[in-house]
Amino acid sequence: MMRWPWTRKTEDRESGGNYSDAVLRLIAAEAAGTAADVASTAAVECAAGSLARAFAAATVKGPPHVLEAVTPAVLSQIGRDLIRSGESLHVIDLDRSARFSLLPASAWTFEGNASPSTWSVRATTYGPSTSTTRRLPFAGVVFVRWGSTPARTHEGTAPTSWAHTTARLQSEAEKSLADESQGPLAQLLTVPKDGGDSSLDDLRADIGRARGKGVFVETTQGGYGQGPSGAPQRDWVPQRLGPNPPQSLVQLRRDVFDAVLASCGTPPSMFVANSDGTAQREAQRRYYLNTVLPLAGILERELRDKLAAPSLELVFDRYPLDLAGRAQAFQKLVAGGVPVTEALATSGLLADGET
Repeated sequence: MMRWPWTRKTEDRESGGNYSDAVLRLIAAEAAGTAADVASTAAVECAAGSLARAFAAATVKGPPHVLEAVTPAVLSQIGRDLIRSGESLHVIDLDRSARFSLLPASAWTFEGNASPSTWSVRATTYGPSTSTTRRLPFAGVVFVRWGSTPARTHEGTAPTSWAHTTARLQSEAEKSLADESQGPLAQLLTVPKDGGDSSLDDLRADIGRARGKGVFVETTQGGYGQGPSGAPQRDWVPQRLGPNPPQSLVQLRRDVFDAVLASCGTPPSMFVANSDGTAQREAQRRYYLNTVLPLAGILERELRDKLAAPSLELVFDRYPLDLAGRAQAFQKLVAGGVPVTEALATSGLLADGET
């Protein structure tokens, strides 16, 4: 059996991780207390998770070999990669039983001139114990970008890289709050002796065993043997020692959280806990119209070209769209004499290809 043209040269190696240098730099930065990684913030995960789940929910329509390869897991990985890395590359693989699959690449390099038809790719895919590096024509990979610069059209740029100043502000605010929360946490009890005095052993033991029960302690009104004149103005009370971040920092964190979400094409109101249903539905509508569907269109075109499947479609649930407004438009069109099928397509209630 002939091998698929773009799988003719492979190179297997033990998994060592091309990212080892980056990991070492991160460890050094963390040791120096200077690391603040925007990829580890909740805002980026909210955006990445939302796009991943939206893509995974798509229904794939096309020939059988496409349905085998374009799985929910693949679509989910592409959505996540677009937010976190700004690009996603999958190797088109044909196994010995002639089954297609898309293997996510962890590292790759391009060669060629300005025309993508001249591009070749050296892509590495990873398994639990080994990695495989292949030299492929551009037709042998599915490659999707969030955006790119004219000088480097073969590289995708993540939204947090385009808005890197805001992303840095987000990560630094999160890091500052995390550092604040790592401060010492304790209840300070004022006593007339050094805290390590052995005569306080019984008191420490009683407090440790209390577990919510009442503990009787000696009053300080006797002045610790000096009489009322040596007594403090009030009996001893516990004082809390713990994180106390300034409210300005807390508010800044909220503001840049929203800004990072917006830079990723994700309406912040989707993640506001007290938003009402109308606001949530409007946020979902804008998210699908402005982010999910346009990116899905780019992915759909790439899959059609690379998998030789011109009929391939990614179909999404139309609930998040503006159904109320479109229903009104449909009603007016029908009332004006427009045929039902045409009115459905014009108003947007009928998905492309539906009858």
